[in-house]
Amino acid sequence: MGKNHLDVGPLELEVLGLLNSSGEQSVGDIQVSLKSKGQDLAYTTVMTVLSRLYKKGLLQRRKEGRQHLYSTSAQKNNSPIKIFERVRKSLFGSERLKPILTLLDTSENLSKEELQQLKKIIDDRLKKSEK
Repeated sequence: MGKNHLDVGPLELEVLGLLNSSGEQSVGDIQVSLKSKGQDLAYTTVMTVLSRLYKKGLLQRRKEGRQHLYSTSAQKNNSPIKIFERVRKSLFGSERLKPILTLLDTSENLSKEELQQLKKIIDDRLKKSEK
């Protein structure tokens, strides 16, 4: 990825996911969560990732004692949908169908139930667009 501040790398995405599901966390908290998922990273590496996400405006932080606590930014342009849009544009440019097709082509195939749910959503959208 380029040097665009909107670019979000795979590790940054993983950290955003951890913070979206857990509220405020310290660098050490994130480091432990990443380790439990098989990513044994140095404290300074995790701190760098969090600092970059903060500089990109995707996280907020507050100082508590000697450490910072990080959480996802409450800004309107940082909702999960907006973050996904930024990542989608970063990875796929203007190809809007590519993320969906990529999801369908992954080695972790969607279950029959998930495919039926996706089909229902698509059918509902088609009906709405016909009105």
